Amino acid sequence: MEVSASPNLQPVVDIPALYKDPWYMITVLGLYLYFVTKAGPHFMECRKPYELKRLILVHNIIQVVSCIYVIKEVLFITDNTIYCFWKCRDIGTSPDYVRRYYNLAYFLFWLKTSELIETVIFVLRKKQNQVSKLHLFHHFSTLTLVYVLINLNENGSAAYFSVFLNSIVHVIMYSYYFVAAVADKKIVQALTPVKKCITVIQMTQFALILTQVVCQLVLCGVPPLVLVYFSTVIAGMFYGFYDFYRSAYKVSKRRNSDTSQPDSKK
Repeated sequence: MEVSASPNLQPVVDIPALYKDPWYMITVLGLYLYFVTKAGPHFMECRKPYELKRLILVHNIIQVVSCIYVIKEVLFITDNTIYCFWKCRDIGTSPDYVRRYYNLAYFLFWLKTSELIETVIFVLRKKQNQVSKLHLFHHFSTLTLVYVLINLNENGSAAYFSVFLNSIVHVIMYSYYFVAAVADKKIVQALTPVKKCITVIQMTQFALILTQVVCQLVLCGVPPLVLVYFSTVIAGMFYGFYDFYRSAYKVSKRRNSDTSQPDSKK
């Protein structure tokens, strides 16, 4: 990140090689893709699916608690004004703010790395149909965006707006996953509309983030390379979730309406 290179912040911020060197991230993502697309399915080919219920519950709880912590930190770093997403921001010169800015970015790096476990769980439970292109793209790209946040962001704490929204969405989403994992079938069926709402919330999140990108570009200026990559990833996610929403919910609605129609041949 450019700000970390300025003379007055150099004693405060020294980005560790683990976050600065892209090869760690590239290695993790490479192993992740290899396991969930090749090695994992091959390993499970002649095995029964694992239950992994406790792991799923623990993972969901950790994600909810972690995202609440992220929301709290973003509010602190931005003095509770992150909602004003159109404003230009820097991270200031206060050592406490600067440290917490980078500590939060490092925490996000590990949080997004831990989210890769979801796909591993799908594979070990023989739910390979859930390892979709959208799912892989989402998890792959979010880790790269955190790398950009640490090393290439020149737009200060305004970059945390997308993190703030995503954390709110994840609190809702992982809370639902936790309830769905422990509740009986009747409750899960009653909560089915929540899944649709979560998808809508995710699309709304991406639309707001893209709106912020436009505001920041016009009012603050964003490095072209970072802007193109970030916008492409967010636009790709929006389209992916919209396509999922259209295929999963509109098609099922059409099927339900067709089955409710009386058979004219009878």
